[in-house]
Amino acid sequence: MTIALVQLITLILAALALLMGAYLLIIGKRPWKRGGENERVAPRVRLLGVSYILVFGSAMVQIIAQPRGLNAEILGGLMVLGGLIVIVVVFLEARATRKMI
Repeated sequence: MTIALVQLITLILAALALLMGAYLLIIGKRPWKRGGENERVAPRVRLLGVSYILVFGSAMVQIIAQPRGLNAEILGGLMVLGGLIVIVVVFLEARATRKMI
């Protein structure tokens, strides 16, 4: 019973993060940053949306299907790819803020 409850909570949180990734990918604006309506969107924000979708989409599939063997390795690879994208986005964000100063 406890494991099922933890899986349900994890699935709900992953679904919310997946929706946030879709929002970042489609709309391209970060809701936590204030800015003008005609502010240009940086491509790194869309990359962040793709990484959310990769990581949390893979997590949802793993929670629901509980794959084994090669399928589990492929899903793990997608999660690692999403994490790598996050590292690249953080690097690009730091570089962009350094250029502004």
